[in-house]
Amino acid sequence: MSVFAAFFIAYLWDFGSDRAGFVAEASHLVVALGLANALVLLTSSFLVVRAVQTHRSGGDPRAALAGALVLSACFAVVKVVEYTLEIGDGHTLTSSTFFTYYYALTGLHLMHVAIGTLLLVTWRRSVRPGGRRVSTRFVEGAAGYWHMVDLLWILIFSFVYIGSHA
Repeated sequence: MSVFAAFFIAYLWDFGSDRAGFVAEASHLVVALGLANALVLLTSSFLVVRAVQTHRSGGDPRAALAGALVLSACFAVVKVVEYTLEIGDGHTLTSSTFFTYYYALTGLHLMHVAIGTLLLVTWRRSVRPGGRRVSTRFVEGAAGYWHMVDLLWILIFSFVYIGSHA
């Protein structure tokens, strides 16, 4: 969270210094893709909440976790599509300050989605028949991590996709 906080502070500082440049560059983003990813992650967080509730009650959270894992893959696919569109239009990591932040923030976030996905896979495997059961502490830690990833995307979406258009 501290790394993202530092990026957000730097982003907002530079945005304030070059509002017109950021607005011009942000206009190239496909906001609908960012919104789709926000909805995907919010839905996945709901499924993770359901999985925690089921796990606590002694039930089988595999269906809810499978749904969250499918949505994490959807997030990654949408991000790859978005990167492909932006790079195809000549918007690379070094094309502008805005796109440097865009790729740094969204790439770092995508890495955290991958880590969260591994945590959810570990949890899901632990509850299958014959699996090595993980502790409630692990379950709640994995869920908390997943919600942090979701919250970070909401902030990225707010600053980069919406705020940069204002």
